[in-house]
Amino acid sequence: MRSLARFAAPLLAAALLLPGCAKRPPVPAPTGEDTAATAEAEVKPAPVDTLPTAVPPAVPPPPKVAVAVEPVVPEQATKQALEPKPAVNAAIKPPRSEPAAPAAESGQAARPAEAQAAATKTKRTDGPVVAVVGDSLAVGVGMTMEQRLAKAGGPGCLPMGKVSTGLISKKYDWEKALAETLASRPVSAVVVVLGGNDANNAIAGKGAGTPEWQEAYTAKVEHFLAIAAKAGVQVMWVGLPAMKDPAYGKRVAAVNAAARAGCAKTSGCRYLEPGDIFTDASGNYVQAKDIGGKTVSLRAGDGVHMTMTGYDLLCRRVLDVLGPVANPAKP
Repeated sequence: MRSLARFAAPLLAAALLLPGCAKRPPVPAPTGEDTAATAEAEVKPAPVDTLPTAVPPAVPPPPKVAVAVEPVVPEQATKQALEPKPAVNAAIKPPRSEPAAPAAESGQAARPAEAQAAATKTKRTDGPVVAVVGDSLAVGVGMTMEQRLAKAGGPGCLPMGKVSTGLISKKYDWEKALAETLASRPVSAVVVVLGGNDANNAIAGKGAGTPEWQEAYTAKVEHFLAIAAKAGVQVMWVGLPAMKDPAYGKRVAAVNAAARAGCAKTSGCRYLEPGDIFTDASGNYVQAKDIGGKTVSLRAGDGVHMTMTGYDLLCRRVLDVLGPVANPAKP
């Protein structure tokens, strides 16, 4: 027993000195919060620096491409600045002396086939023609004369009427146009219906009806008629009809007086007064007349131009006075 006790004391001391065998403080039991924190820490994903693969990365927009603009040279810029820009006007009424071209009256419109046939007949390019020159009144006379001459089988018709023109107006050079026409083709006669716009235009600051204007306009008429006289072509100057507006009618009467005087001084010129076609027995303006027991309108609503019936009546008188020049069948 003494020998066992002698060995037991050293063994016990050695056991107490070995590592890991020292006495440690007790570890507290984990609480519910600690358990939740530990679980959360275990399942929380680590932060990532990129987007999930299910979402495509944002693509930056393509850079804008600058479009090269051709520089405007000074000449072009000046031209663009000086060129007149067309004005947009709604429902502008034509001048009193220049309404729209005459339209066919109700019941007188030709069927398409007839109109096409008439147009084909009147497009004559050979042989002598009767040239109708002047303003918008000449347009209506030329239309009806073209149809009548085509039916009669006589010389062709060359309608040359231009709206808003005259011997004073600079819009159209009638002297040049007449000279070129007479030099380029055979013309049997010239019918002039002109002056509706000239009645509203002053000459050297003087208006129609003044002595200065009358003298100057008569000289213009003579100079114009001399072109046909030099070419040996006879001219018929058709006076303007009575006008509805009294003031305008007086100016038109001054035009007729100057045209009559200029025609009297020119060889080969005859002046035709349309008077009684468009006036009553007292010489006053009338809008309509009784023809064959039926009241027929002869003048347009503006009191200046004529209906197609009015133009046709005037045209028939012109052709009757022209005689064989316009109709070879007549003696």
